[in-house]
Amino acid sequence: MSRALLIQLARLGDLIQSMPVLTSLHTHISEQPVDLLCPELLVPLGRLFPNIQRVYPWEGERWQTLAIMRGGDKESLIEAAEHYMADCAFPSYTVAYNLNNHPRSIVASHLFSERVVGAGDQGPLHPNLPPWVAYIRQVAGDRGTNRIHLADAFCGVCGVTPPNMVPAIQAYHKDLPSDIGQILNDPSLVKVGIVLGAGDADRRVPLAIWRCLIEACVDHVPHCLCVLIGGAGEREAALVLENQLPPHSLSRTFNCVGRTSLPQLAHVFNRCQWVIGSDTGPLHLAVACGARAIGWYFSRARVHETGPYGVGHYVWQHQEGEISKQRETDSFTKVPRLPGSWPVMETIQLIVDDDVDESMPDWKLWSSHRDEWGMFYTNMGKPDEALLQRQDIWERLTDASSHLHGFPLSSGSIAG
Repeated sequence: MSRALLIQLARLGDLIQSMPVLTSLHTHISEQPVDLLCPELLVPLGRLFPNIQRVYPWEGERWQTLAIMRGGDKESLIEAAEHYMADCAFPSYTVAYNLNNHPRSIVASHLFSERVVGAGDQGPLHPNLPPWVAYIRQVAGDRGTNRIHLADAFCGVCGVTPPNMVPAIQAYHKDLPSDIGQILNDPSLVKVGIVLGAGDADRRVPLAIWRCLIEACVDHVPHCLCVLIGGAGEREAALVLENQLPPHSLSRTFNCVGRTSLPQLAHVFNRCQWVIGSDTGPLHLAVACGARAIGWYFSRARVHETGPYGVGHYVWQHQEGEISKQRETDSFTKVPRLPGSWPVMETIQLIVDDDVDESMPDWKLWSSHRDEWGMFYTNMGKPDEALLQRQDIWERLTDASSHLHGFPLSSGSIAG
């Protein structure tokens, strides 16, 4: 039986954003098993994804060692790479769907499969980008009025349309430390996850703002429990935050930071009703695990590309943070700056009432929706002109892909 391989070598958030394309591929090529190649640290999480048969690790450090070997000829380096692949026991793939426009991912896709769909489809050294890959690259550079969500653009890269359903992760039977399991399984508590960290420093919310949010949540959300979420790198920040909280707020705060594996964290998110954070991987993981999200997007984060995927989520988009510019030699570069005010009480109102007065200065509230063209966000529930252009973008890029590859790409079809 022929097999397909999806390659996603980026960070946690991008891996979660790849779940819709996995769902669509499974729907339209259900007779062809799909495996996943992802960073080694994310393999335990990838094994929780629905519709995936096998998950293989990309051992970046091992490949880096091969790449910088000195003193060996080309043949010995190739032989070392072949031994590595044999050790990993990769099967033979008919097709690789490559989501990353990066040399390591492009080379991997050609090493592992007979044919490549996505970045590098015309060969590792070919300069031209497939239409959807070029579109994603353009959006990353100039943003403009784009309304195609990144997760749906990944579907376009692989030649499928967005899925009819939002994929979800259920972390069954994941053992938790006894204290975490006991308190998260208490049905009387409204669990509100607080994602402290972010992969990029400029997307981290100051601890003083988190303190204000937790205090407001304790005061205004009945029976709430604020669950602090983060990796090992946020342990110290979590302890500092706990030391700043007054006793009545501290008693309604539970610190999970650095105490869970990724599958265990998914189990924690399965128990949360709400999760609040910036545009960061754990926020997207929480959404995939069934929590409703309220995103605080500032710096380079933009709701229309990376807002939480699904229906019923909110994003506060800061309007000024990404426009500040600083002169550097003869060019201008964007210099993110932190907002001067934060939508603390407005976020609490969303949790309590599912509605809010949008008078918050410098922030605009967006809510999530889906249709046949995938995810989209509206302000005040009103579609704008850019939103109405999504169908034209899909049809234009689909037509370009069809002419490039010589086979039709239509709604529900796949690239090959």
